[in-house]
Amino acid sequence: MKTFRYKLGHEAGKTMTVAELKAELDKYPEQMPVMATWEGVTAYIESENFETDYVCKGKAEDKEMCLVIDVEYY
Repeated sequence: MKTFRYKLGHEAGKTMTVAELKAELDKYPEQMPVMATWEGVTAYIESENFETDYVCKGKAEDKEMCLVIDVEYY
């Protein structure tokens, strides 16, 4: 984990490293789509925010189980 701090020194947030992200992603099927649940922001990623859910973005026949990463905590 990488911790980022505000100028005064207190914690701003934590994010996974590439190695931690790779290890977490190895738990899911390689062809599983990945989605995020927040707007286009630079956000922290933590494994506690990973879940799977069915996602449909239009056509019902395109619905598929996806890895959904909650990036709301920024």
